[in-house]
Amino acid sequence: MARKLRLGFKYPVGAALTAALFLFGASLVSSDFSAPAWQFFKSIPVSDVLSETSSETPSETSLVEVAPDFDVYVHAAPDLSDLRVVEEISEREVPYKLIVERGEQRRASVSVTMRDLGHVAGQYTTFVLDLNQQGALHNELEISTSSQNFQRDVVVEGSEDGENWRVLDDKRQIFDFTISERRFTTRDTRVQYPSSTARFLRVRIIDGELAPLDVRGAVVFFAQQIQPHQTKYPITISAPVEDATKRTSEFVLDLENSGLPTNRLSLTIPQENFYRRVMLEGSHDNQSWSPLRQSENVYKFNTPKFVGSQLSIAYSEATYRYFRLTIFNEDDAPLSVASVQASGISRKLIFSAEPGVSYRLYYGNADANRPSYEFEHLFPYLVTENLPVANLGIHTANPQFTLPAAPQKPFTERYPWLVPTLVAIAALLIGIFLTSLFRQLKEILPPPPASN
Repeated sequence: MARKLRLGFKYPVGAALTAALFLFGASLVSSDFSAPAWQFFKSIPVSDVLSETSSETPSETSLVEVAPDFDVYVHAAPDLSDLRVVEEISEREVPYKLIVERGEQRRASVSVTMRDLGHVAGQYTTFVLDLNQQGALHNELEISTSSQNFQRDVVVEGSEDGENWRVLDDKRQIFDFTISERRFTTRDTRVQYPSSTARFLRVRIIDGELAPLDVRGAVVFFAQQIQPHQTKYPITISAPVEDATKRTSEFVLDLENSGLPTNRLSLTIPQENFYRRVMLEGSHDNQSWSPLRQSENVYKFNTPKFVGSQLSIAYSEATYRYFRLTIFNEDDAPLSVASVQASGISRKLIFSAEPGVSYRLYYGNADANRPSYEFEHLFPYLVTENLPVANLGIHTANPQFTLPAAPQKPFTERYPWLVPTLVAIAALLIGIFLTSLFRQLKEILPPPPASN
């Protein structure tokens, strides 16, 4: 059960000011909402979630969040600009904030001095990092090395005095996998550990019987990361089309509806020890295709020197229904793609709700403009963490919906014969006028002199 939350400011401002600003913002709602113009709606049952979080003050207004679902994505405008939160009885439009949950990452480096770099034969490479100050918060380090094609376990220890050490993390790995002839490299030499204020870090890279890494230096960071929220969508795969001339395998993937925002496809491939170039395209009609990734590499290795895989393809967010995946096999046997999963960044709407009031989410109006609310400016000052979550009701056709009247054709299109007729009449009148003018001039002007 979510903890009790109230509509309030993040900073110490009086409750009266909070209420006054909110009511001011709500009173200035002026948009293009008219129920007959929207095709669909879903109920937003908020009473249950508000009773759970506001049982002591059941009449208090509270912020609520709700996530658009499959039906909304399919039937709303591609950018969700036609979403409207509306009180069911009064049909009063309620301001909301649309959040795209992309996540966030912040990283600040901490100055360090490396010392005691060396290795114990047959065991590990080690060095000590001095942060040169007490109390600096850190939770990540990146090792600089010129070595290639390695995979090593790493142990990180911390100390306040450089003598008494405690293990911060002993379950991390660093790796590099390079195929020089293909100009391909993938590596990760960053090591994360629980946040610490230890002044000294001792790092041990477990070499075992392998050659020690050529360590050139290290950087320490304090990293804060909010992971993006992803929504997953099922997708069907067609039978592969093999092209012996181009040496490719082609798969058509179908989400079965347009409008779903996706930015990644994750492949399941049962084979091991392969490396292939792939190309990805998108289409709304399975006829016209647009490139999403012209060249990407997928691989899966399980060898004594390297174990790892890269089986996902990221691309700029799109709302295509169809995807065409082309795998370039060259002279190798085709791969089997057992399954594919599409995913995209989640969205959520946050609005203020009152217990006992019924709300609806309207969608399906291609002519609607994106709303602009005072709530947008108020939002940064509100407490929006751990809000009560409401679930949308069933997809419902709006019984008030009426098709917009067809736009009246221009006058000239309604009477296409009019312009040619007017031109012909004007030409006739001009001809008559010129003929009359020439006759009058002939009578007025003297005759030309006779020739000798």
